[in-house]
Amino acid sequence: MKGSVLTKVARVLAHLATHPRHAATYVTRGPLCRRTPLELGVPWFAQSAIEFLEGHVTKAMHVFEYGAGGSTLFFARRAASVLSTEDNADWLTRVRTALAAEQLTNARLQHHPYDFHHAADFAQSAYLNSLPAAPVDLIVVDGMEEATPVRPQCFRLAETRIKPGGLIIVDDSWRYPELRTANRAKSWREFRSIGPCRPGVTSTDIYFY
Repeated sequence: MKGSVLTKVARVLAHLATHPRHAATYVTRGPLCRRTPLELGVPWFAQSAIEFLEGHVTKAMHVFEYGAGGSTLFFARRAASVLSTEDNADWLTRVRTALAAEQLTNARLQHHPYDFHHAADFAQSAYLNSLPAAPVDLIVVDGMEEATPVRPQCFRLAETRIKPGGLIIVDDSWRYPELRTANRAKSWREFRSIGPCRPGVTSTDIYFY
């Protein structure tokens, strides 16, 4: 989340004061652990969202992700299948290697390169439209976001493909407050907390359909 260094430190201290159980996690998985979420095998989400998903994802669920990474391993360990779309070929190779190291064979990775610095035609892109037409149990809206905010478009398409009873996860949700007031979900929940390998506090929203 945006803010000065002092603001970010203050957010962390305030969070740990009200959620002391996260103190150990901040030490072992925080910015000083010198490991990446991929190496840890966890999503780059808010820790409270990760904890929720640990108790919610089942072997009957089929997952789709915009953006591969530690979340791919996390869901592959817990769900029936994972399909991840990624724009970066080198990163995709690293994720594939990590999956092989854990002998996780239920995750499929697809490479759809896209120039996010020129996203005028994103609606027609293979990246956006790689989401299967058949309804999915859980959809993650994450991935590249440094140049142009395309996650809202991914979210809109995801809402047309989510199963009844399914979940859509929007990471870094503090960037997209408009989604909270304009969606088709039965309900939504903000998970705001520290997160793996992050120096500050972040937010991950989960929408329930």
